[in-house]
Amino acid sequence: MSDVEETPVPIDQNETRSMWPFLVAAGIIAFVILGIVIATLISPVEKNVTESDRLALSATNFIMSRNDTGKYDPTLSCKGFDEKLSPLRAAVESGGTIAFSKLTDAAIDGDKATAQVSFTVAGAPSTTPWHFSKENSRWLVCNS
Repeated sequence: MSDVEETPVPIDQNETRSMWPFLVAAGIIAFVILGIVIATLISPVEKNVTESDRLALSATNFIMSRNDTGKYDPTLSCKGFDEKLSPLRAAVESGGTIAFSKLTDAAIDGDKATAQVSFTVAGAPSTTPWHFSKENSRWLVCNS
C-alpha cells in the first residue's frame, strides 16, 4: 500500500468561459485582412513596375518578334525606324537565334531613354546601346 491517501478532487464544471479572447483574435484578423485589401486597392501591382522594367519588356518583345518573323515588327519600333541601323543589325547578319539577357544602365529623360541591352546570338553574348521612345504609354525601340 502507499503512504499517500487518494482523495477525490472535486471539479467544478459550472464555470462559464468568456468568448472575449476569441472575439478579440477574430477582430484582429479581420482588421489585418481589411488593411491588405485597402493597400491593394490604393497601390495595385501594376504600379510597382519600374520604367526600367518597361524598357526591358520592350527590348524583349522586339527581340522575340525578330526571332519569330525574321524581321522587325513595326508596331514595336518608332516611326521612321531604319532596320539598317537596328541595334540587332550585327546579330541578324550573323544569323542564329537571339535571346534577351538583361537591360542595364537605363537613362530616362522624359519620353526618351537609352540603355545597355545584353543578348546572346547563337550562344555568343553581346551588349549594345539601345534607344527608346515613349509613345502612347509604351516604350518603342528607336535608331537614335
